[in-house]
Amino acid sequence: MSKTLEKSTSVENMTKEKVIEVIKASKKESNGGTAEITAGKMEDYSSEVIEKMESKIPTYVKLYSDLYKKYLHIMDNFCDTCNSNQKEVLSKIGINDASFTIFDVYLKSVKQMTLLQIDITESMIKNYVEYRLAALDFYDKTLNGSIVNFTNTLPKFDDLKDRT
Repeated sequence: MSKTLEKSTSVENMTKEKVIEVIKASKKESNGGTAEITAGKMEDYSSEVIEKMESKIPTYVKLYSDLYKKYLHIMDNFCDTCNSNQKEVLSKIGINDASFTIFDVYLKSVKQMTLLQIDITESMIKNYVEYRLAALDFYDKTLNGSIVNFTNTLPKFDDLKDRT
């Protein structure tokens, strides 16, 4: 840590001007090689943050899964309650068993269509995620290629500068 920063109060309580002053003083104290140190630190810090985020994925997935399951159980309980109450109410107003049979056939067809839609949606989501992953792989390769090209091109500018 730089001597200037050690002398200053905590960074959280500093004014903008004080932060700028500390940065300028730190630059004067540095003895070169700052770019390599900074790049290395940035890589360490970003890796640490990303690893921390990755470590939380199972927790987030479990929490959202539990939440979604709770919604599904509430809907299931609601449907069960409605079904038992529906039979009582409909039998009191004189609807016969033949009507229930016809309605049951209709509900089975709705159930089958819903189950098919769930499978189609799952397949669509799988394809969507595969597409996004492929796009991210392409983006990653392109970005890394651009950085390599930039790094390889930079020395050429130094050569041009030396010639003039």
